[in-house]
Order: sequence, then C-alpha cells, then structure tokens
Amino acid sequence: MRECPQCGNSYPETFLYCPTDGSPLGDDEEENIRRPTRRPAQIRIRTLIIGMAILILAAAVAFMGAFFYQYWKPKYGSLVIKTTPPGAMISVNGKFRGVTPITLTEMRSGTHQLKGTREGYKDYIQQVTVMPYATENVHWKLEPIVPQLSNEQLAEVEAWRKKLERAYSENILLPPPDDYNVLFFAQKILTIDPANAYALDVKAKLAESVRQLADYAYAREEWLEAEKQYKNLLLLFPNDASVEGRLADVAAKIDASIKDREKQIHDWIERAEAAIKAGSLLPPEKDNAFDAIRSIQRLDKSNSYARETVSILKEQVQGRGDAKIAASDWQGARNEFKSLLKYFPEDNYSKGRLAVIEAKISEMAQLEQQRIQSANEEQKTRQTTQSLRQSALNYFRTGDYQRSISEWKEYLKFEPNSDEAYFYIGASYQDQKQLDTAILNFEKCLSLNPNNILAHLNLGLLYDYHRDSFKRAEEHLRKAKDLGGAEGYNPARLQSMIQDLQDRAQAYSVLKMQFSVEHKHTFSSCRGHLSFTEEGMEYRTTETDHSFYESYKGMRAFAMQGNSLSIKTRNNKKYNFVFLNAGDAERVRAWVSSRYIRIDNQVD
Repeated sequence: MRECPQCGNSYPETFLYCPTDGSPLGDDEEENIRRPTRRPAQIRIRTLIIGMAILILAAAVAFMGAFFYQYWKPKYGSLVIKTTPPGAMISVNGKFRGVTPITLTEMRSGTHQLKGTREGYKDYIQQVTVMPYATENVHWKLEPIVPQLSNEQLAEVEAWRKKLERAYSENILLPPPDDYNVLFFAQKILTIDPANAYALDVKAKLAESVRQLADYAYAREEWLEAEKQYKNLLLLFPNDASVEGRLADVAAKIDASIKDREKQIHDWIERAEAAIKAGSLLPPEKDNAFDAIRSIQRLDKSNSYARETVSILKEQVQGRGDAKIAASDWQGARNEFKSLLKYFPEDNYSKGRLAVIEAKISEMAQLEQQRIQSANEEQKTRQTTQSLRQSALNYFRTGDYQRSISEWKEYLKFEPNSDEAYFYIGASYQDQKQLDTAILNFEKCLSLNPNNILAHLNLGLLYDYHRDSFKRAEEHLRKAKDLGGAEGYNPARLQSMIQDLQDRAQAYSVLKMQFSVEHKHTFSSCRGHLSFTEEGMEYRTTETDHSFYESYKGMRAFAMQGNSLSIKTRNNKKYNFVFLNAGDAERVRAWVSSRYIRIDNQVD
C-alpha cells in the first residue's frame, strides 16, 4: 500500500498519484529495496544489419520475379478485318475464323498470315503483325473476277435469279429437294457469273444463318440438330476444315450418346406427338413432327413408330391442303403441297393436287390481269365521259346549243342511260325553238329517271303552250310539285299554274260543244245550235235559212246577261240568243272570261 503525504489516505501499489489531490504517493523503503531496477531495452547492431540484409534480398527476389513474369508471359492484341464487299471468309494461319466484317480478340502478338476468300473474287493473302495490347485494322478491297457474259448468259442468269427469289420467298433454302432451293439456284448463277453480287450476298446471308443455327444447337448439346446444320454448312463450304472438325466432334458426341438411345427415342416420340397435336408438321415450323421423326430414324432406321407417323403426317398435311382448296385459299394450299413434296417428292397425290392448284392460280392471275386492264379502261372511259360532260355543260351555259347537243350525243355513246344528257339535249332544242324534238328528249329523260323535276316542269310548259294538251301539262306540273319543285317554281307557284290549267281546260271545253239556243227575230224566233271556235262563232238551224257564221274580228259587241247573249257586228247586224239548257250560259261566260276570244271593241 502507498500513503499520500498530503491527505494521509492509503492506496494500492498500482496508484502512483493520489486520486484526491494528485500528490505523488510515497514508497516505503522495503518496497524500494525489493523491486529491481528497470534498464532500457537494447538491440545489437549485428542483429539489425542481418535483418536489413534479409529485407533487401527479399525485395530483390520479388522484383526479379515480377520482371521475368512480365517479360516471358504471352502478350495479346486485337485484329479488326473488313472487306469491300463484305462476306469474305477469313482464315488466320490456315484456320477459318469467320466472315467479314469480323473482330478477332486475344490474338497472340507477332506475325500472322491472313487469307480472305469470297466467291467471284480473287483470294487475298497478307502478313499482319499484331502488337501487344493494341488493335490492328485491316481493310481489303477484293478484286472481282468479272467474266464477259453474252446476252444468252445474261438471260439465263436472270431466269435463275427469278427462281432463286421464288425459293427464298417460300423459305426453301437448302436441299431437299436437290434441284429447288436457294443454294442450288445461287450456285447456278455463280457458275455462269462468279462475281454476281446478288447471288454472293444471298449465299453469305444463308451461310451466316446456318452457322448461327449450328452453333446454337451445338451450345445446347442438341447433337442431331447440330449435325444436320453443320452438314448444311458443309454444303456451303465443302472444304472448310473447321466445319469438318466440328462435324467429327458432333459425330463423336452422337456415338457417345447412343448408349442412351432408347431414352432419346422416347423423348423424340414425345416431341413428335406434341408437334402433331399442335399442328406443327413440317419445317420451317418450329419444333415440327417431321424433324422429330427424322431424329428417331437416325437413331433407329427401322423404327415402326416413325414409319407409321410418317403416313399420318402426310395425310394431315394433305388434309390441310384440301381444306384450303375448299376455302379457295389457293396460295395456302399451294404452300402446303409444295412443302410436302419437298420432303416426299414421290407423293403422286400431292403432285396431282399441286397441278390443279397451279392451273387455278394461273387462271386467277389472268383474271386479275383482265380485271386490272378493265379497270384501267373504265378509268380512261370515266375520264373521257367526264371531259365530254363538262364540255357539253360549258357549251350549254354559253348559249352554243348546237355544239352542246353534239357533245351530249357523244357522251351518250359512253353513258347511254344518262337522263341528264337527254334533259340538256331537250333544253338545247327548246332554246332553239325546236319544240317537238325538245319534248321527245324530255320524254326520254323521264323514261330513264321518272323523278327529274326539271324535265317534268319543261314538259308541263311545252304541253301547255305548244301542244294545248292541258291534261298532259297538268300531269307533269303536278309531278314536279310532288317532287318539291325547282328554283323559281316552288310548290305554291306550281299549284297556281295547275289551277290555271284546270280553269282553262274547263273553259276550252266550250270549243267542242254545241249549245241549244233560241234565236230571237224581230217578230219571231227559231231554234238551232250555237258553236264556238278560236276564230269565230256559227249558228245552224233547220228552219228558215237563218244559219250564219261571224268571226270575232267582225264583231263590235259581245255581251251576256243571264241566259241571253247579244252580238252586234261591224256591219250593224244584231243577234240575240237564249240558251235553252241550264248551265250553258255559265260555260260560255267562263270561256269568254278566259280571254280565248279577243274582241277589240267594247261591249255596248
């Protein structure tokens, strides 16, 4: 224990100072005697030198290791290759690497031999040095092999190109069939014209597509599909060592998988059943039954399920084609039977049906061509008739009626049932005062269109003032009124005109009648019949010869009062009549008031 000299409190030995006032605690003498004296730590110089030497040696070894590792480790760069035109196959040191444009990474630094080949162009070979951690760019302009083609060869190339385009549209890219696919037609073109850009481009696109399918199948370990696609690729590149190597690899994997053949056959049967149920029967339909059956046959050529299913598949495709024929879907039916013949070229039923379909499609094409031609002719005729109509209207509006009639008659050659044409012909004749011809054309207009208001209106006027046919005039005016009238002739005005016609018709009936009258003499009288005409009046009697005829122009006075009629002539003759039948006097009076007779002198 230690005691504080200030406060007198004692604290354990671990305290050097008083917690209360901070004074140093005192040591008793025994404690000081018992505790040994501490000496400062010391390191020998020899030990220090040895340690420093070890550290320097370790740093030198590490530096040399890092230096030699960086010096001897492999170095890589990148290579970008482009060609004009694109689509050239690139080999590096004899190994195929792809089609341009292409970027090659992880290229060992140093010198490499590049080779570019493209059908129709000369091979291009170049030595290229790849620098570490750098990207080299190579751009080649390929030199085409341009043959001098004759006209016959050019025509043959064009014929093959049309077949190629047709096969491309039908998605028949590779065999089978051997003589109808895109590759076959492209090769035919390149045989004649090795530099044909279109065929080369099609072939390059086809190669890229097949390569992608092959690599995809290989990545998914679908060995049979990969084998099929690599064989297709070998058709495009017959001497490509990389494709042959990949095929050998795939064949080895297929051989290795034969041990599990029964399971694979069972899986393919399930796929075939699912595809048939989904209606996916033939390529290029996805996951189709035909490819599944072929996969089964690759594993077991004598498989009974595959044989039976092939027959079912053919029947179903034929049924689909027949159904489309029944629905008049000729193009769809054609595609069905062509797809079937692509894989079963000896199917006679499909050949027969395809022949019928082709004949029908050809017939429809001819009909379509005729329809287009007819439509063009109809359009041309429509333009001609429209021009004639506008010209005829313009001549009519400017008062050139004869030329208007000529244009309308020409128009009728194209539009024989045009009521408008007959109306304007009638109107032109009417304005030329050829009224009977005008009536004839207005009647033709109404025979084509009974609701032509203007034709009814004009006929009503013509039958009134030209033909004096009140009945016919009234019929046409009434029809014009029922149709709503025309400009300047509203229904109210037409009704007034109809009423006037009726009144004049009733008055005009006087001219067709003989009126029984008593003729008053100075000291006697006689009886006879009085009749009226447009020009005068006539009295006939069987008694003493008092019959006479007097024109209205020779009258000075014509007066009626009650049932009596008094007449005075210019030579001072007087006649007095009494109508014997009731109503006759009223009829004559109405006729007189209608002004059908004109008497210049006033009535006395």
